[in-house]
Amino acid sequence: MADGLARGAAAAGHAPIVFAPDYGARHEEPDRDRPYSVHRFPGSTCSMVSLDGLVRFTKQCAREIRHTQADVIHAVDPPSQMALTMLARFGRVHTHFFTVHGTELIRYRDELLPRLWMGRGLRRAKSVHAVSRAVYRLLPADGLSAPRHAFVEPPGIRRTWLERPVADRAAVRARWGANETDLVLLTLARRVPEKGQANVIAAIDQLPDALRRRIVYVIAGHGPEDYARALEQSADAAGVRIVLTGSITDEAAIAACDSADLFVMLSQMTHTRLEGFGIAYIEAGSRGLPSLARETGGVAEAVLHGETGVVVPGSADNTVIGSALDALLRDPALRSRLGAGARAHATDFAWESRAMAVYNRFLGRL
Repeated sequence: MADGLARGAAAAGHAPIVFAPDYGARHEEPDRDRPYSVHRFPGSTCSMVSLDGLVRFTKQCAREIRHTQADVIHAVDPPSQMALTMLARFGRVHTHFFTVHGTELIRYRDELLPRLWMGRGLRRAKSVHAVSRAVYRLLPADGLSAPRHAFVEPPGIRRTWLERPVADRAAVRARWGANETDLVLLTLARRVPEKGQANVIAAIDQLPDALRRRIVYVIAGHGPEDYARALEQSADAAGVRIVLTGSITDEAAIAACDSADLFVMLSQMTHTRLEGFGIAYIEAGSRGLPSLARETGGVAEAVLHGETGVVVPGSADNTVIGSALDALLRDPALRSRLGAGARAHATDFAWESRAMAVYNRFLGRL
């Protein structure tokens, strides 16, 4: 998200500087090719594994802020938010605001000190940007932040998702072992249980044999190998053809969406994680791909039921999900209509316009 916001801010004429880890000097994209400045710090992440780690990260933030003399500090993840809270406590940071995605508002509910510290940070920030109405509603519910200084703006997607030429569908599908009569389902997300890949396989297992045999389920994204093996075992037991691509580039993700028949991501809320919005649905929709989703967090704001896809209740079991999947796969005209709606819906989500909306809302509150 920091990349998209920075790109949008640069397009609006600002001069953003992103402070980010160097991931062991491995970046998917060279920093020199970005339309903004990047200042790297050593490490693979800026997570708060320990108090010592947070203190070190806070000191790094202090040095960067002092060096850059930024007018506004925008913290888009919990570690940077907690670091800014610490600096603000000692008068080291003045104008700053937070973006919250939902996960940070639920994962610390049972941890007293992090919860109190996050609450202090949210109250001290000049403003709080929530990525969905669902996340916004968590703020007053948890007593962490007064809604008077919070606002809602959804995240965005890179313009390449909207503008890239359509991929060679037959060639991509051939790499998956799928022909033109097959039905390709695609999940583009981290390969972790809360993204619901196992539920998709279980739902496919509910379908009649003739329909199930036509399905190829493509799971794109990285994640734990033990979960990958569990997915393969479940698919084998259910007679479901699956393809695990691992981590893929934006270019490959766009080609995957161009070549699939339905985007399926059945996210679910856990004790520590929440689907705050679900930008993957917008990315898929930008390529004319309709979605099947589960209502949780802000998903229903990303997938408009009956317009850009189908949203099943959060409590839906595999039988209900299987019925929704059956209806979508048997009706190409329905998928076409929903795909057209998804493409139209996605046109308003380019980062240039989304970042402009975020910063206009924030600057209007100063």
